[in-house]
Amino acid sequence: MINDARDWLYKEFVLRKLNSRFGAILLGVIAIVISFAVVNLSFVIGPVLVALLAGLILVFICLNYPLLGFYIIISISCFAFFPERLLGVSLPISTGIELLVFIVFVGIILQRKNSPSDNRAFFKSPASIAILMFFLFFLVEAFNSNMYSLAGWAFYVRRYIIFSLIYFVAFRLLDDIKKVKFFLKFWIAIASFCAIYTCKQQWLGFFNFEHEWLTSDPHLIALYFQGGSFRKFSFLSDPAANGILMGAMCLFCLLLGLGQTSSRKKRTLYVMAFFMFLAMGYSGTRTASVMVPLGVALYTIMTFNNPRTLAFLVMFIFIAMFTFFGPFKNSPSIYRMRTTFMGSQEESLNIRDVNRKYIQPYIYKNPIGGGLATSSSEGMSYNPGHPLAGFPPDSGLLKTAIETGWIGYTLAMIYYFLILFQGVHYYYKAHDPQIRLFYVAITATLIAFIMAQYSQVAIGQVPMIFYFYPVIALLTRLLLIDKKIEHDSKIEMQA
Repeated sequence: MINDARDWLYKEFVLRKLNSRFGAILLGVIAIVISFAVVNLSFVIGPVLVALLAGLILVFICLNYPLLGFYIIISISCFAFFPERLLGVSLPISTGIELLVFIVFVGIILQRKNSPSDNRAFFKSPASIAILMFFLFFLVEAFNSNMYSLAGWAFYVRRYIIFSLIYFVAFRLLDDIKKVKFFLKFWIAIASFCAIYTCKQQWLGFFNFEHEWLTSDPHLIALYFQGGSFRKFSFLSDPAANGILMGAMCLFCLLLGLGQTSSRKKRTLYVMAFFMFLAMGYSGTRTASVMVPLGVALYTIMTFNNPRTLAFLVMFIFIAMFTFFGPFKNSPSIYRMRTTFMGSQEESLNIRDVNRKYIQPYIYKNPIGGGLATSSSEGMSYNPGHPLAGFPPDSGLLKTAIETGWIGYTLAMIYYFLILFQGVHYYYKAHDPQIRLFYVAITATLIAFIMAQYSQVAIGQVPMIFYFYPVIALLTRLLLIDKKIEHDSKIEMQA
């Protein structure tokens, strides 16, 4: 009896996909029930039921098609801040994203498609060791007597676990060269759309709902309106996030374009890089102005024997000099970029220097810091009354130093060094030209993100975490792919 019922359900829902008399009756009954509930009970029930159905579909996709679910999560994270500006309602999208990442992880585990050799390479890689090392230190932070509450620590550790899951998920899902290429193209497409949207905000102005959201808070106006114009944020959280993403992806497209043999691909990547450079300037983020030259410097060092490198370096210096010393006196975007290297009397920069000097004695006196989530607005929420609560670090590195002390700061430097070391070391170990190109472009963007931590909290925000941690995973995966390509080519030569 039970088997007959199960077979019938399988036939109706899976084989026929409700395209039958039973399906029509069932869907009709569901529609009547929902309509009755919306009219007689509450209007909110309709959107809630739709959201619930969409959530169930997402859970099904993430469990059964983890790769598709992974890209859906990235897409959602890119527009996580859009609904608040459009609807004026703050939705728990970040919590939903974390839940979906965990479900994708479960889906991968359930598939049981793993290679022991791949797992060994993954856990032995410098990046994996660095991530595990930092996680163990966070566990030690639970015993930090300077914290007033464990709630902030739990919040921070939960986020770090999600970052680690993203790293693991990307390694398992992006397991061949086609998937790696699609992932990188996907991010270039997202960044290009983000750049074009930023240019639209600059050239044609904000949409009405964006303008209303921006002018509804005097603090936002003071923060975004600088130098006679509004800093552009695209569909991301703020102008700083927009500038950092644009700077990293501009660098990525520029370096990928240098290694292309196809003229069409080269032109396409350069055009995308140009729009991203414009968007970076319109965001008014000084940090992004340093990211591109730093990445170019690393590229020059890693590929110094390449004849194209010197020509590219000369051209880059010429364009940079023209940008900073050209006839752009009335451009607020160019002015903010110039102040990055030429100094500025702006109060915001001076305040940051004063804050750094002020907090240094606290760092020296507390080897493991004040505790996780004790500074800035997080400290006011989780540890009110703490000496660091409300203190604005305005820097990912300074935030690490005051919350985890000079010991945690040292471990963070080791953490970043191991990641960059792996990128550079594996670049020289790889043989395939395309994989070497991916290595140098990825490593350059990684050092750009790490440098951005000096003046911004650049690592840990959505959607950048879905680029930063997956490309760290690719540092290990690409070398495995390179070895497979070399092995296959030897077999073909022997045959």
